[in-house]
Amino acid sequence: MMVKQLKALASRCREWLLREEHRVQARSLKEQTRRAFTEHPEETDETYLQHLWFTLGMAARFFMTALVILVHGVFPFLLVRTASNQIETIYRIMKSRIPKSRRDAIDADYHL
Repeated sequence: MMVKQLKALASRCREWLLREEHRVQARSLKEQTRRAFTEHPEETDETYLQHLWFTLGMAARFFMTALVILVHGVFPFLLVRTASNQIETIYRIMKSRIPKSRRDAIDADYHL
């Protein structure tokens, strides 16, 4: 009895999936998902994986900088310039990746 019910359910599911309106919705959802994962990386002239790799590297830099700041906070005589040097490096990396027009606007906002 259970097998017969499962086959009937599978048949109804297949019929539902093959309806044109559902196929259109599935294509639309597929395109929205593709755009969600590729639109911003494409704006930066990267693939999704290139963008992911870059962001992982930046996250590691931020994490290490946070650890340096913590160690320096506890032991002020250690790593005196390390955190500020890292922050300057992060700033240079990020600044080099954004369009000049946006960079100028950011600099104007922060009077840099």
